Amino acid sequence: MPSNVINAQGITIQDLADILNEILVGSPSVPGMLTIYGSDINVDSNSPDGQMINILALSKQDVLNLIVQDYNSKDPDQAVGTALDAVSQLCGATRKGGTYTQVQVVVTASGSITLAGQDTSNPYTVSDGNGNQVQLVASTNLSPGNNTLLFQAVNIGAVQFSPNTITNPVTIISGVTAINNPNAPIVIGVNQESDAQFRIRRQKSTNMPAQGYFSSLMAGLLNLSGVASAVIFENPSDTTDGDSIPSHSIWVVVDGGNADAIAKLIYNYRNAGCGMKGATVVPVLQADGTLFSVKFDIATIQNLYVRFHLDSINGAVIDNNAVSTALIENYILSLNQPADVTDISNLISQSNPNLVISQIAVSGDNVAWGNVVFPSPKSGKFVLTVPNIIFL
Repeated sequence: MPSNVINAQGITIQDLADILNEILVGSPSVPGMLTIYGSDINVDSNSPDGQMINILALSKQDVLNLIVQDYNSKDPDQAVGTALDAVSQLCGATRKGGTYTQVQVVVTASGSITLAGQDTSNPYTVSDGNGNQVQLVASTNLSPGNNTLLFQAVNIGAVQFSPNTITNPVTIISGVTAINNPNAPIVIGVNQESDAQFRIRRQKSTNMPAQGYFSSLMAGLLNLSGVASAVIFENPSDTTDGDSIPSHSIWVVVDGGNADAIAKLIYNYRNAGCGMKGATVVPVLQADGTLFSVKFDIATIQNLYVRFHLDSINGAVIDNNAVSTALIENYILSLNQPADVTDISNLISQSNPNLVISQIAVSGDNVAWGNVVFPSPKSGKFVLTVPNIIFL
């Protein structure tokens, strides 16, 4: 009978069937119920004895599962949540937090009014038609007429707002006659790093102690605060390549982060004599007091267009807004990552299993459509917004 042990091979526990068998049959040192009360006792699941046995077995299984979870939480490749945060700190890696979407909202007032901001305990709050709320960032004295104010989403992460959708007051203030956001958000929030994303980045961060290697530079870039993704292209040949990278040079492209921190990291990890390509040039102070120019590029945000036709298996009304929201929140691409119709179809199906997707295609310019589209140039990063989701 399998036992509960921790050894060099890991942890092993009994399953529910083994536990039930141990209670009934017993072990060499402890008799089971069949030995104590006789083999003819009724231990069916609907009998009093059967129910008691199952309660005891389930209780033991819960304890064993908890022990397995605790055991796995010591391994950063299996830990989840706060346990993953704690063990990853031993590698010098911390989870990247999310950021908030910010949008300008025009508030129309009939007179002089004071609105409370997030610098108070009760900020002025409005919402769009889907219930996504935004709050006034700073307390403001309104003048009669239109006042353009900065609002921030209540929920952290990639909350999207289409123009002319934030029109519903949550906080009722006398004298406010209209609310509207004429433009798209000025800042799109970033979702907090998921457990899966954090595990991958932590694995790469173990390369950081190396010097002058591709993997160590990538690990360092991904570990910088504010960096969502990064790519490094290398040209080891003696001539300029097709991406216009000079011979024996690298091309670093980064999405987010502080330019000075990025430049210093590239300087620390690049091989001596290695050239660089990039429109962003940042001077780094060397040990001898001279300045060294580090070159790299910032991600080029590119619009992604998606079109498809939806049918409902059960004939229910299709909520296009819900489909768009699911795509915007979950289809997040990294630098130089191609958009693929298969991934988009899967996300739509996960959001609503009753939907049948057809005629799906993606495009980078709303002209040429296909099953896969790549950012161009390679420094590009596709971003999907609600106006660019086309329902056929």
